Amino acid sequence: MKVDRQRLRSLKGIKWSKYGPDVIPAWVADMDFLPSPRILSEIQKIVDLGDFGYRYHDVDLLIPAWCEWVEESHGWLPPADECRVFTSSMNALEAVMLLHTEPGDGVVLFSPIYMPFRAAIEQAGRTVVDVQLQGPDWKFEANSFKDSLDSKTRVVLFCQPHNPTGHIYTKEEINDFAEIVAEHDLIVISDEIWADLVFEGNKHLSLFPNHDKLRNRTVTIGSASKAFNLAGARCCVAHVGSASTRSHLEKYPDHYFGLPSSFGSAATVAAWKYGKSWLQDAKEQIQHNRDYIYSRILEDPSGLTMHLPESTYLGWLDFSNTSLSHQPSKELLYKAQIALEPGDKFGQQCGSFARLNFATGIDIVEELLERMLTALNR
Repeated sequence: MKVDRQRLRSLKGIKWSKYGPDVIPAWVADMDFLPSPRILSEIQKIVDLGDFGYRYHDVDLLIPAWCEWVEESHGWLPPADECRVFTSSMNALEAVMLLHTEPGDGVVLFSPIYMPFRAAIEQAGRTVVDVQLQGPDWKFEANSFKDSLDSKTRVVLFCQPHNPTGHIYTKEEINDFAEIVAEHDLIVISDEIWADLVFEGNKHLSLFPNHDKLRNRTVTIGSASKAFNLAGARCCVAHVGSASTRSHLEKYPDHYFGLPSSFGSAATVAAWKYGKSWLQDAKEQIQHNRDYIYSRILEDPSGLTMHLPESTYLGWLDFSNTSLSHQPSKELLYKAQIALEPGDKFGQQCGSFARLNFATGIDIVEELLERMLTALNR
């Protein structure tokens, strides 16, 4: 898939507008590809008609569209009557977390982790229970998880596939995880918005259908935001497998937890109904970029390493053994004019890491890598 740098520089989104024109941005998790033509067409119809009034039918289409997509793409069918629409994945995560906790209660995350997870816990006055994953594979470790729990722990925030490492938790890891959460009677919020960006040879495993002990305690969050480049659409569907969570949600007014806009709903439904071909093209380009980056890093003498992601379009780069091991993203912004996401945003132990977004054209990937490796080898 081709990208137009002139178009990218004209965008108002934060990725390309935060830094100056000499900087190649590869930080925030937005793609550089134009969305599917069918998505653009559906939004354009609303604009052409000036149809900005109440369009509740768009929201009504979201749940069946997502359920059909999940069944076709991932082999399990979420019961539609157990699903609920939210404004965004973080909106859903925060709502469920608050329903099941009181100030001071423990909420588990597995770091390194998407930074708003930690912020959500802290801003709500809950206690972060930080279970640190270990490289180079970043796999779930049952003993570390079990040892972190106490009587005040209520909720686990799970990211499958995992951001920033791109790891997909395996059936064995899920089995170990399920036994522990059942033993401690924990609610699991499984953020699965990266599920549709899995590379060849790998398979996404949703938590809910993959262990009986997870079925009545898991909330699964889905969105078209990552796979179809629709982060600004602000639209999310969640399957609420936890009966207690459904009971809690029913006590609140319908609009209390938010709803997507007409634009977000229309774009998301179009993605799930008509976006399969576009997504396949995007995944092929992203996998090509991943393989190119990984092979270049393997061959390079700088000491840089990268975990080979099984999913997402994110490279988790380890600068520990390079000349820029301290605050590498800050150093590379100055020395190479490339913008990466700082590793310490994902966990206090990750100061020598940085996250690289490679969902862009191969020409941009090549230039970015050349700048980075040149700076490392000076």
